[in-house]
Amino acid sequence: MRAKPPELFPEPPALDESAGTARPRSRTTSVQKKYTARYIQVLEAAAHEFSSKGYHVATTKDIAEHLGIQQGSLYYYIKSKEAALEQICLVAMEGYVAFSEAIKRSHRTPAEKIHELVARHLETIDHRPAFFKVFMSHRHDLRDDVRHEIGRQVREYEKNVEAIIRQGARKGEFRRDIDPASATLALLGMCNFVAVWWGKRPSSGIPEIASEYAEIFVAGLAVR
Repeated sequence: MRAKPPELFPEPPALDESAGTARPRSRTTSVQKKYTARYIQVLEAAAHEFSSKGYHVATTKDIAEHLGIQQGSLYYYIKSKEAALEQICLVAMEGYVAFSEAIKRSHRTPAEKIHELVARHLETIDHRPAFFKVFMSHRHDLRDDVRHEIGRQVREYEKNVEAIIRQGARKGEFRRDIDPASATLALLGMCNFVAVWWGKRPSSGIPEIASEYAEIFVAGLAVR
């Protein structure tokens, strides 16, 4: 059974207006929920358009037409497609550093940590595939400050994955003749590429793919 996607925001996101989005200062709870639900729909529509047409080709008019609203109404939620791209990438990256840090610090075996890490990594592809595709293809189109912040998060995530692999080597479960940094890039590259082919041909579900990928990776690192 497919898991329910997590809510992106518990309330309309209080974003810096310089990022291109804004929200009214005061709202009732019911209106907040309605606004948040519509805001998520706007981001999903933008992600779909950017993913299918390409960020540089898609327009705010395309996003509005996808939603069935006037282009002017779209600006109530996002002021530009640049603002939409920023939020899509932030959502796609959301939680990766936190969950990898928690897994790294847990008392599970290194192999179990790899299994959980891969499962969590692929959840975004399962829940919001267009977000992940846009993140992978267009995060370099973000304005400098946002791109640098996301780059920092990516590097922090990679450090946590590498630390798990080093834990396995220290405990004698993983081979010591394989460079942990290279192994980290191999694992994440393998996981990220799922977004390219998944859904284009018959395959298992994401949980099954995650389990198989983790098994392959752990088997390659296991001490023989």
